[in-house]
Amino acid sequence: MKKIFLMLWVGIATLIGLNSCEFQTKPSGPVTLAVLTVNDMHSAIDNMPKFSALVDSLRTVYPDLLVLSAGDNRTGNPINDQYEPTSYPMIAMMNKVGFKASTVGNHEWDGSVPALQANIEQADFPYLCANINIPEEVNLDVKPYVIIEQQGLRIAVLGLIELRADGYPGAHPVHFKNLTFRRPDVVLPEYQFLRDQADVVILLSHVGFEEDVDMAMQNPWLDAILGGHTHTLVEFPQKHNGVIVTQAGSSLSHATLTLFIVDKGKVTDVKATTLDVKHYKKENAEMRAMLDEFNNNPRFNEALATATTPFDRREELGCLVTDGMRWYTGADFALENTGGIRIDDLKAGPISVKDVYNIDPYGNDVVVYTMTGEQLEGFLMHSFMANGDWPSFVSGMTYTVNTDAKGKPKSVVIKPEKGRYSKNKEYKVAINSYMASTVRFESVDEGQSQFMTSEEMVIQYLREQKTVSYKGVRRTFY
Repeated sequence: MKKIFLMLWVGIATLIGLNSCEFQTKPSGPVTLAVLTVNDMHSAIDNMPKFSALVDSLRTVYPDLLVLSAGDNRTGNPINDQYEPTSYPMIAMMNKVGFKASTVGNHEWDGSVPALQANIEQADFPYLCANINIPEEVNLDVKPYVIIEQQGLRIAVLGLIELRADGYPGAHPVHFKNLTFRRPDVVLPEYQFLRDQADVVILLSHVGFEEDVDMAMQNPWLDAILGGHTHTLVEFPQKHNGVIVTQAGSSLSHATLTLFIVDKGKVTDVKATTLDVKHYKKENAEMRAMLDEFNNNPRFNEALATATTPFDRREELGCLVTDGMRWYTGADFALENTGGIRIDDLKAGPISVKDVYNIDPYGNDVVVYTMTGEQLEGFLMHSFMANGDWPSFVSGMTYTVNTDAKGKPKSVVIKPEKGRYSKNKEYKVAINSYMASTVRFESVDEGQSQFMTSEEMVIQYLREQKTVSYKGVRRTFY
C-alpha cells in the first residue's frame, strides 16, 4: 500500500511540475547570478563571432550566464534587414548564443507587426514590453515580463519601451495600427508585485539612460536597470538610489556583465563591468561560418559608383540621399530627416548597394508634395523640432534656422540652388513617408507617392553618376 501511495505521489508531482517554484530547492548560501547584456545591436551581425566567443569564455566561469538584450536588435545592416524573412540572421545568431529575453526596441517595429511576430516565432526567447496594449485581434505575442528560474533563484525580467511626444515609439506610425502605449514611468510601479515573486528583479529598458536614472530614483524596489535606446556607453556603472543602471553603447561594440550576489532570497550586492566586444581577440568558429553564409549575397556587393573623396560628416551622406531623391523625382527640393541617416562616415572608393542600405536602411517610400515657400518654411521649422533640434538634410537649396534664446526655431531663411525664392511661389518637395507622417505641416495638395523608396532612388542615382564627391558640402545652418 505504501509503495502504491509513493508511486501515486511521484506521478502527481511530475504532472504539476516538480521543478516549479513551490518545489524548487532554495540555495543554502550566497549565489552569484551573472547577467550579460547588450543593447541597440542594430543588425551588427559582423561582431557576432567575437561576441559569441566572449560568451563562451564567460560561461567557463559562470556556466549559468544569463544573456539579455535591451532592444533594437535589427535595422542597420541590409544583410539582416533585407533578408527573407526579414531579420532572420540576427535571430538565428541570438538563438545560437542562447539569449534568454529581449526588450522590444523602437526599431523592432521597422518591419511591421507581422514581421515582428515572425521574429518572435523564430526566436528561442521571449520579447518583452509592459507598456504596450495589444488588442485581441492583433497577433503579437509580446509579454510584459518573464520569470526565469535557475540556480535555485527566480529572476524577474520586465521590459519597457520609449515613447515620442505623439505617444508612439520612434518608428513609422503606420506600424502601430490598433496598438496603444502608456508612459513607461507610469507603468513601471504597477509591477512592484514582482518584488514579492522573485529573488532578483531586473528592468530591461529601451527608454534611455537619463530616463532610466529617473526611474531608478523613483523605484528602489528594482535591483537593476539594464538599458538601451540612447546608445550610451556607461563605462563605469553606478547605483542610483540603490539601483544599478547600465547601458553598453551600440552595435555590439561592448557588453555589460552584471554580477548579483543573492543570499536568502535577497540581493546583497551588485557589481557591473563594461566589456569590449569589438576588440576581443577570439571568434566562435561556428558563428563565423554562419556569418560568412549570410554575407555571401552578391546582390549587395554590386559597386554603383566611386566616391573620389571620403564622406566625413553625416550631413554629407544626407546630401547624397536627398540629391538622389530630387534627381529621381524631378522635384525642386528634397528633404531627409537626420535620424534617417544611420552612419556618420564612408570611406572613399566604390559605393556598394550594401553601403546605400547602411546609410538609409528604413525602406520609406518617397512622397512629392506641392508647397508654397511659406509652407516649406513651416515644414523646415517643425522638422527641426521633430529631429530633436537638428535641421533636416536637403537638396536644391541651403537654409538657415534662426532660433530664440531657448534654441527653438523662430524663422527660416531659404536660398534655392537655382532661381529666386518667394514665399508665395509653389514648389515640388520630395520627402520620405516617415517625415510625412511625423512632421506637422501644410501643403497645397495631398502629396503623390512615388511608390519607390529613397534607397532605391539613391541606387539609381549613383549608377547614373558613376563618381561622386561631397567633401565639405554643407547646406544647413543654425
